[in-house]
Amino acid sequence: MNLREIVQAASAIRLRQRLQPEGGAGDKIFPPTFGGGVYCWEYRQLEGKSTPCVLLDSVASQANRFEEALANLVANQALELPRLVVQFGGDLADLGAITTLAAPHRVFDAILRDSALDGQPFFKSKLYKELTACNIRNATALFAHAPTALLFGCWDSTGAAGGLGNKFARAISSEIVGINAEWGSTQGGVRQDPLGISSDVEIAIDPDGDWSLVGKANSTKKERAKGTRPSEINHGNVLVKVDTGVRERVASDGSIHAQRLPLKGGVTVDYALQTTVLSLSALRRLRFPIEGRVSDTTDQLSREVLAALGLVAITAAREQGYWLRSRCGLVAEGMQDFEVVMPDGSITPLKMDCAAAISAYRSAVSAAKEANLPWHPDPIQLAPQQKLVDLITKSREIQSLAR
Repeated sequence: MNLREIVQAASAIRLRQRLQPEGGAGDKIFPPTFGGGVYCWEYRQLEGKSTPCVLLDSVASQANRFEEALANLVANQALELPRLVVQFGGDLADLGAITTLAAPHRVFDAILRDSALDGQPFFKSKLYKELTACNIRNATALFAHAPTALLFGCWDSTGAAGGLGNKFARAISSEIVGINAEWGSTQGGVRQDPLGISSDVEIAIDPDGDWSLVGKANSTKKERAKGTRPSEINHGNVLVKVDTGVRERVASDGSIHAQRLPLKGGVTVDYALQTTVLSLSALRRLRFPIEGRVSDTTDQLSREVLAALGLVAITAAREQGYWLRSRCGLVAEGMQDFEVVMPDGSITPLKMDCAAAISAYRSAVSAAKEANLPWHPDPIQLAPQQKLVDLITKSREIQSLAR
């Protein structure tokens, strides 16, 4: 099946990629922590059994990795892709350029809203109004200027309609989960200071963050004021605390047993599983009229561009590797083929690498242009409004004083 046939007939393109730690099977890996410093644990039904699993990379995090992979291709001039760019300069030059591939809420992010296009506040511009007017019956402006928003989802939550602004559900979802996961353990420890500085020494920290020596502390450890200990300026031995949490186990008889164990001790897993789904059913909900005229042809061509772009993002991220965070690097157990999933559940293997995906994307874009679908590959340059610059500057001043 070619891309056109797949987009017309299939329900989804999916990838189920098995992974192992870079250190090999059984090596400890570290999941992300959430509120309270805990991992995200759950039981999943696998092969008819309730299996303990732990989240290694969330849907939102995977989407960001796919967008980063696309941004790298754009930076290397391997891909043309419509996008909006806010360029920071002056004292904020360290922020560089923030694009719709990096802004948290994509094209509807407050960073873009509070910037200016050709000297006019962006939210008052004709383009912004066209973007916020988009819905599933007319997504042409988003297709032309920010197609990734249609793949990864977006919501005009701060526009004129407030929380009632138009939403676009993500068409790509992906996550990485550790299968048959076991809690790791840690006993904490002490960071040894090679200078041997005593905790009984007292210091003082001034408003600029510099410190001076006071002498020997006269109060007990519990009575010491904040900002008087050498450990607070990274001198002296530092004790690493161990927080604990409760693990629940489901016994063969269905009873649940709780056990208190250390948090943040990492995990071991049988394997990790990346499940990625590009929903073609979701893309088929979108319509792309031109100047008010609806056409099955232009709808189909637009969906082919989006599907191909999704495959570029997935394959580029996969070929970039699976380094998720410190002590959580993964490698593939062989490169699994994609699967084309039909409405009746039947499956056809699909071999696809990044080069093939880019080729399909370029062909799809060329066909869309020939059909007069709007497409703006050159980035639209925005500049931050002065009030946004002032907001960032003041925030930095306050954070500096709080250190």
